Amino acid sequence: MAKVIGNCLLEWKLDKVFTVTVDNASSNDVTVKELSKQLDMWKTNSMSGKHLHVRCMAHILNLIVQDGLKKIDVSVKRVRQAVRYVRSSPQRSLKFRECCAHQEVECSKILCLDIPTRWNSTYLMLETAQNFEKAFDKLHLFDDGFFTHLCTHVCEDGNIAGPFVCDDWVNMRNVIKFLERFYELTEKISGSRYVTSNYHFEDICELDSHLKASLASDDTNLSKMSGKMKEKFKKYWGEPEKMNKMIFIASVLDPHNKLEYVGFALEEMFGEGPGKKLTAEVDTYLNSLFGEYKKKILQRMLSSIISI
Repeated sequence: MAKVIGNCLLEWKLDKVFTVTVDNASSNDVTVKELSKQLDMWKTNSMSGKHLHVRCMAHILNLIVQDGLKKIDVSVKRVRQAVRYVRSSPQRSLKFRECCAHQEVECSKILCLDIPTRWNSTYLMLETAQNFEKAFDKLHLFDDGFFTHLCTHVCEDGNIAGPFVCDDWVNMRNVIKFLERFYELTEKISGSRYVTSNYHFEDICELDSHLKASLASDDTNLSKMSGKMKEKFKKYWGEPEKMNKMIFIASVLDPHNKLEYVGFALEEMFGEGPGKKLTAEVDTYLNSLFGEYKKKILQRMLSSIISI
């Protein structure tokens, strides 16, 4: 893989690579190391490739939420079964629309069934379904098979979700509110028409705060989901010494933040002692990076003078 990337860079006449963003497959660790060696040969590997490898934040977010959804609430399963039933045939969709008209449900959105491997589709399914609460609660009066389906259909985990109960929609809206922040973050960092690197550390801090608040929630289902997500969060962002320093430096270079914000945020996340130590390391690395660029510029100026 590294050879193919190297050949592409040569073809595109690009010999300077600052970072490479990849997902978290273990094979990518080897690929980036080999690519770093290639850049060493070209003498263009900044800081000996220490910050070359950047792990894709969107992919990490996906892994975090997927772990949390393994503890998914039964209310969400009931909504999924209800949506699956309505979408399974034109006749059932027609009866559902009749029910919506009778209950005066005014929503132009269309019910969508989620895909297990795409957590954001679960969020979109729930966010849409909540608008049809009145229709789902009365659908058994328009379609005799709806109640039977909920009571007999086996879910993906081998259990039966059962019919709706009074707290289901309240629970579901809590899940929607919880997942909304992850959905917004994913949309934000997946942008291709604007710079996103300076947002990464700020978003990681907000996510950490969001999970901590949800862990302390009175809602036991949200607390369980948050606990599972927090474990995965710590795997990737819980050990700052293993994180790419450019995540912090990009935030430092943002005029909105600077080093003061980064230092404050690190202390909030990891405690005062570790936070101050890491802030000093970031400052040292930033100065080293500046020194390397300064050295390159001086060498270039010296070469120009000699050639004259």
